[in-house]
Amino acid sequence: MPRIAMALLCGLCLGLAGFILQNITQNTLAAPDTLATSSGAQFALLLGMMYFPESQLFDSTLLAMAGSLIASLVILLFIRRAGNAGNTLILIGLMLSLLLTTLSNMYLILNPDRLYGLIVWGAGSLSQDSWQPALRAGWQTLLCLPLSWFLLPSLRAFALQGTLAKSVGVNVRLVRVSGFILVSFLIAIVVSSVGVIGFVGLAAPVIARTLGVTDIRRQWGYALLFGALLLSITDSALQLVTHVWPNSILTGTVTAMLGVPILLLLLMKQRSHTRQKVAPLHAGTRYAAGPLRIRLLLLIALALACFFLLPHLTHDVAGNWMVLGKIDPTIALFTESRTQTAILFGIAIACAGTLIQNMTNNTMASPEFLGVTSGTGMGLIALMMLMPAPSPVLYLVCGIVGAFISLLFVMLINARNQFQPEKILLTGMALTQLFNSLLTLTLASGMQQIQQLLVWISGDTYMSLLQSDLPIRYGLCALLVVLALASRRPLSLLRLGDPIARATGQRPMLTRTLLFLLIAALTTLASVTIGPTSFVGLIAPHLARSMGFHGLRRQLLAASIIAVIIMLCADHVGRQLLFPYEIPTGLIATFIGALYFLWQFTRKQNT
Repeated sequence: MPRIAMALLCGLCLGLAGFILQNITQNTLAAPDTLATSSGAQFALLLGMMYFPESQLFDSTLLAMAGSLIASLVILLFIRRAGNAGNTLILIGLMLSLLLTTLSNMYLILNPDRLYGLIVWGAGSLSQDSWQPALRAGWQTLLCLPLSWFLLPSLRAFALQGTLAKSVGVNVRLVRVSGFILVSFLIAIVVSSVGVIGFVGLAAPVIARTLGVTDIRRQWGYALLFGALLLSITDSALQLVTHVWPNSILTGTVTAMLGVPILLLLLMKQRSHTRQKVAPLHAGTRYAAGPLRIRLLLLIALALACFFLLPHLTHDVAGNWMVLGKIDPTIALFTESRTQTAILFGIAIACAGTLIQNMTNNTMASPEFLGVTSGTGMGLIALMMLMPAPSPVLYLVCGIVGAFISLLFVMLINARNQFQPEKILLTGMALTQLFNSLLTLTLASGMQQIQQLLVWISGDTYMSLLQSDLPIRYGLCALLVVLALASRRPLSLLRLGDPIARATGQRPMLTRTLLFLLIAALTTLASVTIGPTSFVGLIAPHLARSMGFHGLRRQLLAASIIAVIIMLCADHVGRQLLFPYEIPTGLIATFIGALYFLWQFTRKQNT
């Protein structure tokens, strides 16, 4: 009974939170998951477990609310600068969620034994051993219901858009801030009680609206009802399944996996004629050949400086910073393989990112955002669960198959939307959410490869030291990079249109398929070797373009050099920042990439 009561209360809170968010943003994709309020609450509780382990259970609600409020503040700042901006707001929320997940993974890798319980709890476990948590969540929820009811007249005015809402006497900014504060408290109740429960807050209000309910008071009631029913029915069905299959499956993971199809269905049903654009990015100024050569030489000089000078900046045995005049041969042998790996696979990821941005004509596309990395991860997780000790060849094959299927799925599902850039990105991010759910399920299962999986998803050049076939991977990577450079002409013709490509003897569909396979192979080989570091595939091509390298050949060359600089710096910072502990290279690169993404989207534009 306590479990059923907790499921009903948490479902009610999530349905109400989703209802408020969708009304104050006027976006059916808005939810605690897509706007990072759940991730903010979970990350705050992780910090509390790390630094304040003696805090009482009631304090966890306030701590979770603080984290949720900080995440909401970022979203509010974006709304203030750029307005709701359609689905771009959802992209900001998903990216913020990814940033917080990256930071959480960093703590989990550095403290696996101490925080392993957080993995299981944070995946959304409704198991209860007494009535006390349910009673606490009950009276907290009762506080929120009348407050949300008083917001309904103002939320009705939000449908009139900002200017008209102000004309009828609604303080839009105050109502929006009040709504986010109330949502933060609702999410804090859920996360502090049972962990993160995904996508119930997205589905419940949408179901109410799909049934044709137009009155906002009735929508409020139906959102509460369907939220409670969705979570309780899912949990009850899951309990029946566990009697047949006793493995540990957590409710939050299942709801997140079920929510991804709902998100994709909503994307497909959005009207194509309301074409919303992703916030434009500064594409850079075109320069003459002379200044471009100077910039290219400066990039090469910076890359060489990182290669030769960074190894000399290190720590002594006591942990103090020092500059070495001569590197010990043993240390040099240890770091040489990591440096070579960072350089070569950094170039591979940059080439994949450049190709995919040019193919989709989207400056914010990358293997990370288009589901390529997630597809690779799902392929590897499936292989780990089916075979305890697979061969390196199977890793590579399963990774490429997963990446290609994922990329093909993203392209097919967006064909009817005419490949709108924002919807392509949202589809890829939905697949990333699905991968994170599968990953949480795998980590909570207690399988032996948990620590290896944690290191892999973080991306670390240290993994290259454990692989006996590294020279073969170097050769394959070099071959794929050469093929990427050779694809300049067919890709340039494709960008001119299919008729021109056919006139020159090309078969556009076959060419696209081969290029997608090349992108999948580049990403998979890098991911299998050093883990997901494909954020470099976003940053490097964009920085190259912003510096004036617009031709595909020049862009590939400049992006490759920038990727080398980023990978060398990320690898060195990861080794030295918390010496003697290491932060995986991929986490450093992801952290930089997420911040860069948020900064680009929140910049004020003159246009």
